[in-house]
Amino acid sequence: MALDLIQARHDRDAPYSHRGFALDESLHAQLLAAAQPRVDYPLLHKMRDYYADTTFLLGELRGLHAELARVAVRCADPAQVGALQAFVETALADGNNLYACAD
Repeated sequence: MALDLIQARHDRDAPYSHRGFALDESLHAQLLAAAQPRVDYPLLHKMRDYYADTTFLLGELRGLHAELARVAVRCADPAQVGALQAFVETALADGNNLYACAD
């Protein structure tokens, strides 16, 4: 089971998108443990409930990317965080939102 991040312009298009990133429980736990204090990482904490859906609008993606850059050095596997950052960069370049969908 994973929390799927899906790129799409609109939420109605998310189920048909082929651009996604699977966020496993281990990476999710690493991100939230490193994203402290919580007030400094409001976007990462939108995903605090692994089993709930959430949305990152296009205008939030630069901030999400910056938060990921700050936590990467404190995570056990910074390469995984880098892959997630690259996925966020692609969404920005394509002008898409990100939809976090719990399986």
